[in-house]
Amino acid sequence: MEPLRRSEARALDRIAIEELGIPGLVLMENAARGVAAAAREMLDGPGKPVVVSCGPGNNGGDGFAAARHLAASGVDVRVHLAAPAEAHDPASDSGRNLAILRALGVPRTEEADFQRSCLVIDALFGTGLTRPLEGAWAALVARINGAGVPVLAIDIPSGLDADTGAVLGVAVRATVTATMAAPKAGFTLGEGPTHVGRVVVVGLGFPASVVARSRLSAESAPSSRQAPS
Repeated sequence: MEPLRRSEARALDRIAIEELGIPGLVLMENAARGVAAAAREMLDGPGKPVVVSCGPGNNGGDGFAAARHLAASGVDVRVHLAAPAEAHDPASDSGRNLAILRALGVPRTEEADFQRSCLVIDALFGTGLTRPLEGAWAALVARINGAGVPVLAIDIPSGLDADTGAVLGVAVRATVTATMAAPKAGFTLGEGPTHVGRVVVVGLGFPASVVARSRLSAESAPSSRQAPS
């Protein structure tokens, strides 16, 4: 499958939402189901909890929704709010999924002990990230990398440039990357191969022909689902 560049991934979201009429919330739900399925394949029975570390944008929203699906299947899951809950507009797709987690009583915390988990799900930043991770974000990625447990990245390991495979300051080293619709160009370039691990492509509810259309529409405006990172 031909990989997508950052602009093409944005165009794909725009086509899905504006031309096909698939709501962003549905795209997030489809992404989350695929991520949860990939996570369950990485588990080897009951034991330590799964920690989902969620950032401030739609990648974090995918993490919220994936945590719900894992909880629904009986997995002991904890949501790490790497960004304050207030970073998610209640009317946004991510904000709605966070509200559902609250209503369900899924455990949420601003501190996470990754070393006491059986799996960490990286839902910090997506393909929109272009600036280096510094300060607390860099320290958080270092903690995830140093935890000594498997890591599942949502769409792309946080800190990896989607186009070039360059590490933006520091990047998550994933065991598995569950990427949306198609691999990203940076997976095979630069330092990408040492960070993505095994790549699992998650379908978002439309055929491959729509992915091909995104390559012809890459100069279109970013969709409302693609929050700045």
